[in-house]
Amino acid sequence: MKKSILLFSVLILFVACSGAPKFKAGDIVLADWYQDNWHLGKLGAECNEGSGWTVDFNDSFYDSAEGQESTCYTMDKIVANTPPAADKIKVGDVVLGEWVEDAYYSAKVDKIEGDKYSIKFVSDGWESQVTLDKLRLVPEKKVEEKKDSE
Repeated sequence: MKKSILLFSVLILFVACSGAPKFKAGDIVLADWYQDNWHLGKLGAECNEGSGWTVDFNDSFYDSAEGQESTCYTMDKIVANTPPAADKIKVGDVVLGEWVEDAYYSAKVDKIEGDKYSIKFVSDGWESQVTLDKLRLVPEKKVEEKKDSE
């Protein structure tokens, strides 16, 4: 009986801990720099009592000035910089699509043909055809907000 309880507890702990991506200082991520304007950056320090990270953006325009207080980005404003698995994307999904090098914006998947994804950017309706390596999943909360606002 004790073994069963112990195994069940371990299983519960594993499930509870496996939901959100786990980040560490130095990870390269995409962060929502400003109003759905996502850019590559490197995680600095945890902030906001462990519920966010500071981000140093790759582009010097977005770097926080040395000696100034860094902005804390909450977890709904940070995503892993890894393409999703093909089976995670379907027509109608809102994703982050690369607009120009290292800059991503919310886009809706309009069509999938082989390894090509036709997307339409939410902010301006601009259409693009990209491969999976140019897409990123948005945090769950962000997906719900975008779908509700359509």
